[in-house]
Amino acid sequence: MPLNADLYLDRIDLTRYTGTETCRVCAVDSLEELLDRLRSGRLCGGRCPHWPRQRVEAFRMAVNAGKALPTIPSLEVPRPAETGLLALNGPTAISPVLITGNSRLTHEVLLAVLSTTTAPIWMASADTGGHTVDMSLVYKTLTPKTITNAFAAGDWPAGGPAGRIILPGLAEALAEPVSEMLGRRVEVGPICAAELPLFLLADWCAGDDPNC
Repeated sequence: MPLNADLYLDRIDLTRYTGTETCRVCAVDSLEELLDRLRSGRLCGGRCPHWPRQRVEAFRMAVNAGKALPTIPSLEVPRPAETGLLALNGPTAISPVLITGNSRLTHEVLLAVLSTTTAPIWMASADTGGHTVDMSLVYKTLTPKTITNAFAAGDWPAGGPAGRIILPGLAEALAEPVSEMLGRRVEVGPICAAELPLFLLADWCAGDDPNC
């Protein structure tokens, strides 16, 4: 039986997105109880000021990450995809920019998550030789130089990107040098793609949410 790639489901950190707010609708005694209510559908977005539908759906994506993400085979040979910019949902200069590599498998995972939103987002793919993000860090093909090259070659709106620039969580060590080379603040995003809706919450919208 072929091995599957590690999608880092065990690296999802829900605690960074939960606060102490509570009310008659959403009162819970622990994070475990909250997650149980999310899984069972007993926390319905929209009726609670602390848990609008957008936030509930973002949590459900992370809680059900094993079902939400595609199964990806672990391959020894890289599978390159195109480099450069992918514009999702008509992004503008102020839309978030997600940095990634040019692995077809990485793109498949990211797009499985991004297909659930109607929010405008850029995806900037650096040339990593087709390696996934984790392997591109091992082989040093995802570097500040390859990332800034992807930015320089991008067909950006006039004035260039002004929105959030977000690195994959595994590439945290690259944040400072990339920030220096771009002259912009760079955020370190989550390690698991299923956490992106939570991380991007202010810039996220569930695809079937009529209030977005």
